[in-house]
Amino acid sequence: MANPGWTQTVDDLFTTTWAYRKKKATEQSFLKTPFIFWLRDRGRIENISGHRRIEIPVEYGSNDTVRWIGKGDTVPITDSDLVTMAYENWKYVSVSIMRWMVDEQQNRGKAAMINLLDLKLGAAERGLYEEFERVMFADGSGDKEPNGLQNLVSSSPSTGTVHGLDRATYSWWRNQQKTATGAASDYLVFDMRNCLNNVLKYSRAELKDIIIVTNQTVFELYEEEGYEIYQLTSNKLYDAGFETLQYRGRPMIWCPSAPDGNMYFLNTAYLKLVCDESYWMEMTDWKDIPNQPFDRTAQIVSACNLVCSRPIVNVVLTGIAA
Repeated sequence: MANPGWTQTVDDLFTTTWAYRKKKATEQSFLKTPFIFWLRDRGRIENISGHRRIEIPVEYGSNDTVRWIGKGDTVPITDSDLVTMAYENWKYVSVSIMRWMVDEQQNRGKAAMINLLDLKLGAAERGLYEEFERVMFADGSGDKEPNGLQNLVSSSPSTGTVHGLDRATYSWWRNQQKTATGAASDYLVFDMRNCLNNVLKYSRAELKDIIIVTNQTVFELYEEEGYEIYQLTSNKLYDAGFETLQYRGRPMIWCPSAPDGNMYFLNTAYLKLVCDESYWMEMTDWKDIPNQPFDRTAQIVSACNLVCSRPIVNVVLTGIAA
């Protein structure tokens, strides 16, 4: 049997190295931001495979047959609409790895080639991590992008369509929103108390799933105004390398891509990052690039989307300023 050529040898090196890195890459893609770390830690990363679209069961109705009765009274026996199904499409992201003949010709030693492929794979991973961070806080309007907090927990909750349901039509499909009362130095803690209470009144037993998310500027405003009162940290988030505070026992985190002036009060029992386990951090075969001698490319591909099954338990506080 003929010995493998140099190109095949390099193909095998990349494939083997990525196979070893993949588990770490998958873990890191969930640990890049404190928000994704929180979802993963709370079991809000769901792996499914093979479905044409993502199904989201939604409980929205109530039983309307409750009556106070006396002797001989009749009671209604009509059935109520209680559950519907929302749907979301898969979103796909990929990053390319390029291999140039000149680089490989100049790094033919095995040690040099391993260093080169580590550099290439590492750059691809970082590109994906940074993109996951960005889209988690985007508004879902980017070309072919998944949902982000800005459209799932909207500053205009009575408009727009989420998971195929129109919020203008269905009032029960809206998140809550509050505009900051005034300067953070006077009103931030006051507004936070109101927002958190508005989350708690719709929450059931899943109180440990509530988290407060904002950007660095607002985090520091709160730190300046309320630090002496609320100087507590979430040990689990802190141990993972994320700076946190707590407000009334709920962790507060900041993320680099969170929008300016917003603070999110989230019950993540009803937020999930749904991934297709068959297409998560999967690497394609290497392909020759037409008209470029010995240059090759491959892609790392993931399929996912962020979904919310109960918007009313989430509040966004907007317009926060010093």
